[in-house]
Amino acid sequence: MAKVVRHPETRDVWPGALVLIGLGLLVFLALAALGLRLIFDTAPFWPLAGTQMNGTAAGPTLQHFPGADLAAFRQQEDRELGMLAWVDRNGGIARIPIDDAMKLVAAQGLPDWAGTPAAAGEDCALLEGEVPRAPQADICRARADAAQPNARAPQQRQAAPAMETRP
Repeated sequence: MAKVVRHPETRDVWPGALVLIGLGLLVFLALAALGLRLIFDTAPFWPLAGTQMNGTAAGPTLQHFPGADLAAFRQQEDRELGMLAWVDRNGGIARIPIDDAMKLVAAQGLPDWAGTPAAAGEDCALLEGEVPRAPQADICRARADAAQPNARAPQQRQAAPAMETRP
């Protein structure tokens, strides 16, 4: 039998081809980035941080340190929410600390917000002026009468005259 001579494997990848593919990829990425920059305007419309703004450009004055401004604003709010003060002295509206308000609500509960209207008959006058809202005006008047039974005498409605029929 003849002896078979085996040769070692040949290279699967050519180094020159790899270098050409790599360079082609870099050129493609550079051209794509340049093309995108030309197509889309990426220049900012406002001055960048740390650059001087010339006085001729009209625009809003931006905060220099928004984080510090927000912290100072919240600290001022917390200070106001934690102290007693008058909101409207003539109206008798005062501000109390949140902790005290929570204790009052826990002890006394919330006030009854579904109480009677301030002026029971005045709100109904607005509804009575509108003809399509007559049923709502009747409901409003009934609620006002139930809330303040002695405030005004109930109004009697006139009955429509009976139609006469001839035999």
